[in-house]
Amino acid sequence: MSNLFAIRPYRFVPSLLTVVLCLAWLLPGLIGHEPWKGDEAETMGLIHSILSGAPTAVPTLAGEPWLGAPPLYSLIAASFAQLFSPWLAAHDGARLAGGFFILLTLFFTGFAGRELYGSEHGRLAALVLIGSVGLWVRAHESIPQTALLAGIAMAGYGAALTVRRAYVGGALTGTGLGIIFMSIGVAETLAMGLALLALPVFSPTWRHTNTLKAAAMTVLFAAPWLLIWPLALYQIAPGLLTDWWHSQIQARFVFWSTPPGMGTLYYFKFLPWFAWPALPLALWTVWRARRGQLTTTGIVLPMAMWLSLSIVLSFTTESSPDQGLPLLIPLAWLAAGSTYTLRRGAANALYWFAVMTFAVVAATAWVYWSALDLGVPAKLSQHLHAIQPGYEGAFHPFMVGMAVLYCLAWGLLVIRMKRSPQRPLIAWAAGMTLAWGLAASLFERPMDERMSYEAMMKSMQPHLPATACITSRGVADGTRAMLDYYLGVQTLREENTKTTSCPVLLVEDQSESSTLPKLDGWRITWSGNRPGSHTERYILYRRLKHTSLRHD
Repeated sequence: MSNLFAIRPYRFVPSLLTVVLCLAWLLPGLIGHEPWKGDEAETMGLIHSILSGAPTAVPTLAGEPWLGAPPLYSLIAASFAQLFSPWLAAHDGARLAGGFFILLTLFFTGFAGRELYGSEHGRLAALVLIGSVGLWVRAHESIPQTALLAGIAMAGYGAALTVRRAYVGGALTGTGLGIIFMSIGVAETLAMGLALLALPVFSPTWRHTNTLKAAAMTVLFAAPWLLIWPLALYQIAPGLLTDWWHSQIQARFVFWSTPPGMGTLYYFKFLPWFAWPALPLALWTVWRARRGQLTTTGIVLPMAMWLSLSIVLSFTTESSPDQGLPLLIPLAWLAAGSTYTLRRGAANALYWFAVMTFAVVAATAWVYWSALDLGVPAKLSQHLHAIQPGYEGAFHPFMVGMAVLYCLAWGLLVIRMKRSPQRPLIAWAAGMTLAWGLAASLFERPMDERMSYEAMMKSMQPHLPATACITSRGVADGTRAMLDYYLGVQTLREENTKTTSCPVLLVEDQSESSTLPKLDGWRITWSGNRPGSHTERYILYRRLKHTSLRHD
């Protein structure tokens, strides 16, 4: 890779380029915007509960136990929020925890690539990962899946390392398994465990005494992660542990769901776009290895992980791209293994596809920014402002300057790169970095207004009671979490409360009717939605007979 550039004075330039690309891809967007709709809003609610003094062993969202995931990410993110509280808002500090876990993911992905294929392949594995389409947005959010990815990468690196260093590799594998368990739960931990058990079955590399030593270390280092939190939860609330186990087994796997279901091919269908360009490169690696190399460590380990994760996740009740994020890591390893075997025509095609694609992406981004913030071209500006009414465009020199810097750096890299086996992967990773840099600099403000709850909460606040309780009906967990985070309001869910005397009712209305629904015995005092959202509408009702509410 040292002949990659026209000027190549030092051998460390390729490694430095990899570090710069990874940081340029990861850092923008980690701070500077509010919690966004969806998983990030829910996660911030869990973090806020910890910061407010809720028991750390009981994941709590807006005053109620929330059993969607163990508390590892929330605890680490709360620590980051406290650490950076003098300088950053709690949600920005917490989001840095996601960046920390993604850095760990890239670190262990790269080291596993070196262990499986050689020193040149470590940085390529990291570049394939940052170039994966499915990770483009999720890597910059405050969600537990970032911790899951770190655990998957660590466990995989540990398994690869056991061939040379059984005790260290086993310790890393066990720690990775523990992180997987404490970030998401049982299904992914089970899948990784099955992949590890398959290694000695399909490869003679793991059929020796070192494997037994590594297995003992894996169990030793995984046991605290697997036992301490469930025991702590049992001591505080035995019923919650039972409910959590039900949510992880009976409710999540199709075998025990009601009624029992069948598996899905979802994770085999969505990968062509989600795992681009890792998937076609990984398939090429496996195809090349079909003649006598299918039992090598570089094939068996990532294939066992990918197949095990795909099969186990296919038998869960909910399929989504977020759950498929762990599949990207073994595919990145396999893709890195294809670098020096890719046909010249295919390599050139991927390179020019990357260059042309991201040149068009960059040009389109500038046109859309001009329409949103400068009003030129006028027709496009009218269309975009009709989609997001109320947005006021403005010229921000620092953000525009950052976008210009990303474009110049990408152009310089494309010009200076010479033909080499690594060039297509670097070009694609650089293009994804450019695309994210432009998104984070030019469009963070309109996205923040569209995806955050801050403006809506400020609009609702004057209409809330000073002290009385509030009931909610059909309100999503993310919205309830943001009510608690911004306003300190914890609603009593009508779904869990048969009778209530609360004078105020908050309803989430999904209908597209322009008429607000009326309720007998209640009067509408406020209605609103997130800017740009036409599918979610929130309505605040007041009991007609109640008179102690605060008025505007």
